[in-house]
Amino acid sequence: MKQTVLKIYIQALFIGMVFSACTSTKKIKTSSGIAEINYLEINDRKQYVLIRGKDINNPILLFLHGGPGASATALLRKFNHELEDDFTVVYWDQRGAGKSFSKHITKEEITVENYIQDVEWLVDYLKSRFNKEKILLIGHSWGSRLGMYAIKRNPENYSAFVGIGQELHAYRGEFLSYQYTLEKAKEKGHKKALKELEEMGAPQSGHYKDMYATGFWGGVRQKYWLLRFGGERYQKTTYTDWIFSIWFSREYSFADLIRYGKGSAFSAGNIIFDEQFNDIDFFKEIPKVEVPVYFISGAYDYNTPWELVKEYLDHLIAPHKEFILFEKSGHSPVFEEPRKFNHEIRRIYNEIK
Repeated sequence: MKQTVLKIYIQALFIGMVFSACTSTKKIKTSSGIAEINYLEINDRKQYVLIRGKDINNPILLFLHGGPGASATALLRKFNHELEDDFTVVYWDQRGAGKSFSKHITKEEITVENYIQDVEWLVDYLKSRFNKEKILLIGHSWGSRLGMYAIKRNPENYSAFVGIGQELHAYRGEFLSYQYTLEKAKEKGHKKALKELEEMGAPQSGHYKDMYATGFWGGVRQKYWLLRFGGERYQKTTYTDWIFSIWFSREYSFADLIRYGKGSAFSAGNIIFDEQFNDIDFFKEIPKVEVPVYFISGAYDYNTPWELVKEYLDHLIAPHKEFILFEKSGHSPVFEEPRKFNHEIRRIYNEIK
């Protein structure tokens, strides 16, 4: 009996893998709609760009995912697809991420400057193709840092910027994150977590390779315990549900899920060797912007602590700025409270319009 059940399970898994090897995107049936999968040659590297919306005359919304390497296409399609009613939404798997990952990508090209130039290329392409003067830019986590670089360099391209889980200060952000994790470990009397956290010690710098006494992997373990202790997601301590969301996405196959993992590890593991990625301090580097800025943080976000985000926004000089706190979110309000998030994006656009 057990062997029969096991055989059925293996067969079902195999069938699921075969069927999930084929990907597509749902058609949009309006006369002026668009549902288009592209592999664009962006700065000599083929990259996946999905464009969807019910009316190509709507404003363009470009989303910059986190990581680097952590494509958000599948999760955005699941949780935020209703934005396609009001925007032409551009889902982009950045260089080395998700469906843009390939074995031909080199370690040397995983640099902050290359990512910035990729954004610039894609924005120029979108503006030209859809005949738009400006686009609405949204960035999450690493994408929020990338977005700030983009609006600093070319403010004329953007109607507004929305930063989610905003990255700001490498050392201070990591120090606050570590302190939160250590306090939670003490509250719970978690001996293994306390041992590891005390061995790595508090971060000594904003340089990701060696900010902890135990090196880069100290930072990885700190984030592991942060997730376990509720400082990454609201009332959840794993990413299992999101992994299944990616696997069962219409746009992603099982093979793409494997590619997702490889791309994420490759990108995150190599970006730390780029000096421009390390020791950021936007308090000094970007004290002023010429674009309306909105920062959305989760009250349970201690990956990029929301208190630091609010402090930065208080000091930032901008034509308009607003801090929005989601009470039932951690680092990813866009996926944790999607209905509220989608409503806020519509409100923000109507305000700037």
